[in-house]
Amino acid sequence: MSGLTGTAGATEAWEARASQVVEHRISAAEARAAAEYWTPERMAEAKNADHVVDGDPNAPRREARAQADQKLAEPYSAHGDVGTSIYRTRVAGKVFYKDSAGGSWVCSGSVVNSPARNMVSTAGHCVHEGDGGNWHNNWLFVPDYHHNSRPFGTFEAYNLTTLRGWTDDGSWAYDSAFALMGTNGSGQRLVDAVGVANGVRVGGPFNRTHTVIGYPCDKESCQAQYNCVGPSEQATVFFPRQITMSCGLQGGSSGGPWLTDFQDNANGTGLGYVHGVTSNNDIFGNLRSPYFEDAVEGNLYRTFMNG
Repeated sequence: MSGLTGTAGATEAWEARASQVVEHRISAAEARAAAEYWTPERMAEAKNADHVVDGDPNAPRREARAQADQKLAEPYSAHGDVGTSIYRTRVAGKVFYKDSAGGSWVCSGSVVNSPARNMVSTAGHCVHEGDGGNWHNNWLFVPDYHHNSRPFGTFEAYNLTTLRGWTDDGSWAYDSAFALMGTNGSGQRLVDAVGVANGVRVGGPFNRTHTVIGYPCDKESCQAQYNCVGPSEQATVFFPRQITMSCGLQGGSSGGPWLTDFQDNANGTGLGYVHGVTSNNDIFGNLRSPYFEDAVEGNLYRTFMNG
């Protein structure tokens, strides 16, 4: 009995540490270097940060517990006219970064509403190598990127934030992140430039409809948005604190939003609530996301929502 109690205590201690938020501040000089580094040629040559994962037999076995559904941030829009099919949306965009080995990589991300109006939601592995590794650098976000078209400009990160469960342990259960962005070349904040932003949601049932958006590199060489719409469910015991859904989006889609209550719009202003991000996938065409919890992703959002 004492051994079981000890094991449970160790798991709870690990979870408490894994849920801690961490950040990496970026100097103005480093941000300028990112803008200078990412030429159209380098953007086109960047590789995708794909992760096919079959399960971690050594991961803590505590599965996600369903929590109360909470909306932490409402979507922001000055528009209406909901469409009838999924159009390209300006709240999704493409992430570019370099790793510590000098490799150039791409992920996906999305604009989220916050008091500072400068926040991007993405995956933890899109900001940090995980498992005791290094933070990424030359971090850039381009909303509504499309074949090198950048209608709202480019935004350099000045702060990358994620969870200790990812940076220290590389746990896919904590593979979520928010990046804080500087202004574009016209001096506009991200939400002001784009004109719309997703809300943020935590908790709620595992089984619900999500619209997943990303830039898969098996389609148009990561140069265009693609999406899936379908039901999610709780992942198996080998993927603790994760949800999963059938979706064939491939590498390059990492960090893309899992949106609830998505409202489409023909003019590109479709939006919803970010309730997950593409973290990893398997060979059978299933994607996984961390299950967003108030004490984890909710705390991460609140810690940095004011910039």
